Amino acid sequence: MRTFQRILSFLLSPLSWEPELPLTPPDHLEWNPSLSPQAIQIRGQKIFYVAKGEGEPIILIHGYGAGLWVWEKQIDVLSQAYRVYGIDVIGHGFSERPRIAYTPDLYIQFMKDFIEAMGIERASLVGNSMGGGIAWATAGHFPSRVKKLVLIDCVPPVVLDQVHNDSFRLLRAARRFSLLPYLLLSHPTRRLIRGILEECVVNPGLITPEVVERQYRLSKIKGTSWVLFSTFQNADKALGLRPFLARITHPTLLLWGEKDLVFPPTVGEDLHRAIAGSRFMTIKGTGHLPMWEAPDVVNPAILHFLGDSM
Repeated sequence: MRTFQRILSFLLSPLSWEPELPLTPPDHLEWNPSLSPQAIQIRGQKIFYVAKGEGEPIILIHGYGAGLWVWEKQIDVLSQAYRVYGIDVIGHGFSERPRIAYTPDLYIQFMKDFIEAMGIERASLVGNSMGGGIAWATAGHFPSRVKKLVLIDCVPPVVLDQVHNDSFRLLRAARRFSLLPYLLLSHPTRRLIRGILEECVVNPGLITPEVVERQYRLSKIKGTSWVLFSTFQNADKALGLRPFLARITHPTLLLWGEKDLVFPPTVGEDLHRAIAGSRFMTIKGTGHLPMWEAPDVVNPAILHFLGDSM
């Protein structure tokens, strides 16, 4: 019944229309007032980020359509031992949304550019979902810029064929009808956002009205629909990145939600076998966002791995 309701909500979303919002980066973050939002120009585009702590650098990379808020339960903890950067990937969050092709290569180059713009020699990359894909692909392309990898329920090279949740399966099916995916992505509603977020967690009680509103407002920023559509349409190009998995020699930890509906644990196990010497850990009772659902388990795992002299 819930599956049917989510699909119906997705299909009816174009009938509900609200005006787009201008891109107005905040001067503070309600979910963590201690952070001071900052921006940096990368290839002419203003990129939104936060930084906290001292020590070796860690960069937290969110997933498709999300923003740095998904790391709200990591930044303070990790920054006690590291210099932590939380970024809004180009086209996402409060970063600018140029109308360009959002290909895997674009995201990889963006990550390298950010590392260099911040004056970082080498950083450990911690990525969730698409952010994990950006992380391992960056390590494959620019190995000297990466120290360690933490990949959390991350995308594999074969993205669309591996995705299992209802929302993405519907988008995948809609690809045969020209611009239908764009139409669906152009009309988010709070009900639709709630449904998508609930697909990402085991405990729907975590999806409060405040969390829904947080993600909904990001989805309504002008230009977001193009970014999501272009990224989705170019997802198949990630298949060409498959050979880079075998080239990764960086210490790598894969953390996976036991009940992930987006990419089931078998996807993580395949990546574990493809990345030599990697470690794999299942996070019980969690879905696609284990760092958000179970920070008391995920944070110690990350800190132990990063602190290991392997």
